[in-house]
Amino acid sequence: MLKRIKRGFVLLLKAICDFKFLAILQFSVIGASMIWDILHNKKILILYIEELGFIQYIMPVVEELKKRNPPISYYIATDYISFKRELAPFSVSKIKTFYPGICHYLWFADMFLSASVYGKGPKSAIRVNISHNQPTKFECYPKEAVLNYNVHFLTGPLHREQYENMFKKYKIQTNNIQMLNIGYPKSDALLQGVYKRDDILRSLGLNLRNPTILYAPAWDPGASLRSFGEDVIEKLLALKNANIIVKLHPVSYTPEISPNFEFYTGGINWVDKLSRFEEYSNFRHVVDYSIDPLLVAGDVMVTDISSVALEFIVLDKPVIYLDCPEYFEKTLKMPAWNSDPEFVRNDPRANAGRHVGLVVEDLTKLLDAVDRSINNPAKFSDKRKTLSKKLLYNPGNGAKFAAKAILGLLRI
Repeated sequence: MLKRIKRGFVLLLKAICDFKFLAILQFSVIGASMIWDILHNKKILILYIEELGFIQYIMPVVEELKKRNPPISYYIATDYISFKRELAPFSVSKIKTFYPGICHYLWFADMFLSASVYGKGPKSAIRVNISHNQPTKFECYPKEAVLNYNVHFLTGPLHREQYENMFKKYKIQTNNIQMLNIGYPKSDALLQGVYKRDDILRSLGLNLRNPTILYAPAWDPGASLRSFGEDVIEKLLALKNANIIVKLHPVSYTPEISPNFEFYTGGINWVDKLSRFEEYSNFRHVVDYSIDPLLVAGDVMVTDISSVALEFIVLDKPVIYLDCPEYFEKTLKMPAWNSDPEFVRNDPRANAGRHVGLVVEDLTKLLDAVDRSINNPAKFSDKRKTLSKKLLYNPGNGAKFAAKAILGLLRI
């Protein structure tokens, strides 16, 4: 205990030399709080919330941990300190909520848990990445981001294959890296049958008898939303006897105050941008962060390279993929994506399941693909089921296995 406190003070002094007054104040408050927790024999767990939409990936795990009432003191590192309503479900006091810039120096912490690979926790802590997506869109994260973590919670066998390929490509020795078979806590409620199709459609004021088309594009530059998303919606709205639901990736709703606004949204307020379609009675743009209820409500999904396609495939429903040449030819060459286009286009470890759905290269063929999917939803079902077997460890119980793993790592 004394060794932990001494080591933390050394880092605290170093940070004071590095940061300005506000950071020093935060360090003082957080440091004192952590020392108090250590003296009361509590483990310190920092939850990194890069974006508000990532809360849904961490919250089920925290809820499961709290059921067991372990001696854990929770802290939140986020740029969204002022968003009290969104952070309220964690029940973490304001005193224990701080900006991420100081996180790297908080050596009092026992664990750093993040749904983003770009979070940087204290080197002395157990640094856990709990994936916010199924394995798609890239061959490799940037190497420095991968090395931010020494524990990776894997969603399924395919996720493991993706990570093993990534470590091999970077020649990363995995002796000190743990890859644990956890599952996908975010989807637990979905897989447990909590949501009902008619209830969801009724809550949205949509016709229960009509087929429902869910457009769920990726946020990335070069993907369908930024390149031709409005054209996609206009095409779908030509289907007068169908419900059209648009649900964007959670980070596409990143608020303008965020330092990541430009990166994740392209500088566009998508709620305002798509508001012109609200005049259509069969159109709904659902801006909630969670897509899970809509996966139950939808009969056909239209997407591009988003991992949400794999979540729909788990439900054995048809997916239509919009080809995005700009994503493959330009975006994947950027440092943050750092991936071979042919690998991402064709390899199941990254292609979002394109090999088990319909790929549309010309928007004039979109409605035909939708019609075929509505009238013959069983087409590709065998292929979808084969892929599904590789997508999830512990279906419907990801949070329980995550909580068990965390307690084991913390030696509680």
